[in-house]
Amino acid sequence: MRVTRDILLNLAKENAAKLTAKDRGLVCVYLTGSLLHQDPFIGGVTDIDLICVHDRPVATCREIVRINADVHLDIAHYPQETFSPARKLRLDPWIGGALDLGAISLQDSTHWFDLTRSTAISQFWQPANVAARSRLFLDSARQDWQALEDGSVPQGIKRIQVFINAVRKTANAAACLSGMPLTVRRLFVDLPDRAEKAGIPDLTGDLVHLFTSIEVTDESWQPWLAGLNNAFEALAVVKNVPPSINPNRRNYYEKAILALSEERPAAAVWVLLDVWTLAATLLPKTEASYKEWQAFSHQLKLDSKTLPARLDSLDAALDKVEEVVETL
Repeated sequence: MRVTRDILLNLAKENAAKLTAKDRGLVCVYLTGSLLHQDPFIGGVTDIDLICVHDRPVATCREIVRINADVHLDIAHYPQETFSPARKLRLDPWIGGALDLGAISLQDSTHWFDLTRSTAISQFWQPANVAARSRLFLDSARQDWQALEDGSVPQGIKRIQVFINAVRKTANAAACLSGMPLTVRRLFVDLPDRAEKAGIPDLTGDLVHLFTSIEVTDESWQPWLAGLNNAFEALAVVKNVPPSINPNRRNYYEKAILALSEERPAAAVWVLLDVWTLAATLLPKTEASYKEWQAFSHQLKLDSKTLPARLDSLDAALDKVEEVVETL
C-alpha cells in the first residue's frame, strides 16, 4: 500500500477523534511535526505527531502507538497549564515553534487552540525572542562542552553521548534563528539552509567534521544497519526504553538512513550515531550488540585520542553561533 500525506492526515483526524472520545479531560488535540510539510517523507516513511492538551496533570508524557510497520503515532501529552500564559510560548522553541509553523487543530470544541496560537505567535519573531530561544540550546551546549573540556564526564559511551548532545544543540541553536528546531532525521538535511539564512554557511561542514570519518564507505552501511537492528532487538527485554527509540520506530530510522546514505551520507551517519548511541546506553557492555556499537564509534574515531581536537572545533562552532545571536 502506498502511503501518502493525505492518508496520514486522515489517520491523524481519526485517531484524534478516538482519543477525545476516550478522554473527556482532553481540551485539544493538534497535529505538528513533519506532516505540516508538503513532503514529510524520508525513505518513504514518516510519523504522525499529535499533541494532546489535558485539563489535568498527565501520567504519561509521550507514547508511541503502532499503526503498521511503517506508520506510527507519536503522541505527546501536556497539561493545559503548560500553555498558560500563552505569551511564554514565544520563548519555547518546540511548542511555540510548531504553533508558528502552522500546527493544525484536529479536536477543539472550545476554540482554545485558536486563542492560544494567536497569542503565542504574536511577536514570535521579535529579535529578543529569537535570541532567547537560540540561547536555550547554546547555553546547554556550552555546558556540555565545558564538562567535556574539564574531564568531568567519564570516558566511554557517556562521554560520547554528551558530545553528541552538544553537537545537536549547537546545530539547533542555529536552526532556531529561522525556524523551529530540527529533529534527528532532519537535522543535517535542513541545517545547511538554516545555517545559510543565519549567515554562517560553513557551520554545517564544521559540525559534520565533528562526527564523521574518512573510514565511512559504501561498504560500511550494511554491517552498521545490522548492528542497529541488533540493538533494537536487544532493547525488547529492556525496561523503560525512551519513546524516541521505541521498537515501533525501527523502520522510521532504518529507511531514513538507507535513503540518506546515497545522497546525504553525513545526514545518514548522524541519524545512525544519535539513535544507536542512545540505544547502546541501555545495553549491558558485555552484550554483542553493545560491542557492535563500540566498533562503530571507533570507526568514526570518537575516542579519547581524537576528542580534544574535536572539542576545539566544537568550541569554534559554538563561537560562530554565539556571535550571530549577540547581534540580534
